[in-house]
Parts: sequence; structure tokens; C-alpha cells
Amino acid sequence: MDELMPVVYRIKDWNASIILIASVIVLILIIVVRMKYPEFYRSVLYRMFVENFSGREISKPTDVSSIEALTTIISLLSISTMLFAVICYSGRTAIVLEYGMEWKVILYVLLAFSAFNFSRGLINLFFGFLFRLEKYAAIYNTMILDTERVLSLVFLPIFAFCPFVNVATAKILIYIAFASVVLLVGFQFVTFFFHLVKNKFLNHHSILYFCALEVLPVLVVVKLAF
Repeated sequence: MDELMPVVYRIKDWNASIILIASVIVLILIIVVRMKYPEFYRSVLYRMFVENFSGREISKPTDVSSIEALTTIISLLSISTMLFAVICYSGRTAIVLEYGMEWKVILYVLLAFSAFNFSRGLINLFFGFLFRLEKYAAIYNTMILDTERVLSLVFLPIFAFCPFVNVATAKILIYIAFASVVLLVGFQFVTFFFHLVKNKFLNHHSILYFCALEVLPVLVVVKLAF
């Protein structure tokens, strides 16, 4: 009798499970930030789109260092999960996920992105100290963190829906994520160059440094992924 019964194997979709767990964690952390410091993200938006664009003196993110650290963790987790969703659902990457290896892949993505972010911030501060441009290094690091904080909010609904929609819709969501990156990071670049021009520091050295630290890593990631 048992031989005649069909054997059904349940295959778990670890991709969806990982994204769902990450979405819940990010959402809970955002709620904590809203409860502890309700005006934090509003101040981030003001700093990005008013202070930066007008060329005013950029204010400190906040005096609550724990909230700064928490929002940085949110950014790292949210952006890393978005990168993982791109690997899983875009259908355009050369990365193949073997069954059971998904947890390792999201961990590698999180560690790699965190290491890149940390090292980039240190390099900015080092060159700022080396050339006595600590102020500009701090401004640019603040711009980077603010951009990532906003992207983390934009990405949350995008990657949270990817496992629950069809392939075509998931690809559209991923394209929206790419468009958001282009717009916000592009805005970050323009405003930073505006600061350099205003302070008469824009020259070929600053452009080469900017391309080496910002553009080249992106091109390397794109080359490895596609």
C-alpha cells in the first residue's frame, strides 16, 4: 500500500523566509526609532534635501548616538536584503543559489556591504585628516549615511513584496529599487560637488579620488553580479 502512495516532498523557499524575517526585523527597528526619536527621519530628509542642496552648514545627525547606531544597522540590513532579493528575483545575475546555501549568501552579502561601508568611511576620514579636510570628510560621510537611511525606508516595501508576487512584478520592483538608488545617490553626488565648487575645492584630484572611491567599487560589483 505504501508503495502505491505518492511521495510528496515539501521544498522550503528559503529565499522568501530570509526576506520575510529581515523585513520583520527592519520594521521592528524602524518602529523603535520612531518611538525613541520621532523626528529623526524627518531631520534626515531635511538635511538631505534642504541643507545639502542649499549649501548650508550640515547639522549633526542627532545627539542620540544610540539612534544613529540603530539606524545604521537598519540601513545595512535593509540594503543587504535588497541586494539578496536582486540575486534571487531579478533573473539577471550570474550568482546561482544552491539549495541550503541561501543563509550563507545573505550573511556574505551583509558582511561584504558592512565591510565596504566601514572601510569607505575610514578612508574618507583618513584622507580628510591627511589633507586637513576633516570638515569635508565628515560632511561626505554624513551624506552617505543619510542616503542609506532613506534608501533603507524605500527598500523595505520593495523587497518585502518580492517573494509574494509573480516574476514579472518582482522584476519591476527591482527596477524601482535601482531607479531609487540612481536618483538618491546621484543627488548625493551632485550636492557634494556643489559643496566642493562653492568652497573652491573642485579639481582633478578630488574628481579622481571620488571616482576611485565611489564609482569604481560599484562597477566592480556590477561586473561580478552580471
